[in-house]
Amino acid sequence: MPQDPAPWLRGHMREHLARDADAPAKVVNLDRPAAAAGRPRGAAALDLVYKAAEAISDIEERANETEARAKSLVRGAIEKLHAAEARIEAAESARREVIDETAARLAEAVEALKRAEARVAAAEAEAQAAEMRTQAAETRALEAEAALRNIEQAIRTKLLREATSLPSVGRAA
Repeated sequence: MPQDPAPWLRGHMREHLARDADAPAKVVNLDRPAAAAGRPRGAAALDLVYKAAEAISDIEERANETEARAKSLVRGAIEKLHAAEARIEAAESARREVIDETAARLAEAVEALKRAEARVAAAEAEAQAAEMRTQAAETRALEAEAALRNIEQAIRTKLLREATSLPSVGRAA
């Protein structure tokens, strides 16, 4: 016949509990007390049921406390998450504003650059036109100078011819 393992298990647990000083406060002793030997079996069983109910009640109380702490931690984590999401949203909004402002400034700078390039091109065209007018004026001045020299030469030639022809007229008179 197989031997009952309950006595061996009880002995093993006692040895284990003797090594751990904190364990007796956490473990319910379900052994029948020696004083209960004189009591009827029903009373001992009832005591065990009460002890088991008390142990279950303690376990439920600890479970409820643990659940309450867990819920509190979850609420705290959710609040931190919401706060972090709000900070992220604020940062994203600020980033978008900076990007929009930078884009607007960049567009203004591009327009200013285009206007400046147009002014430079107009100034270059005006300078080129002025250069062409200057060259044309110089050409006209050179032509006028040449024409003036030709006229002077013609006048000198005519005056010299007349001067040479005048004394003969003056001698005849």
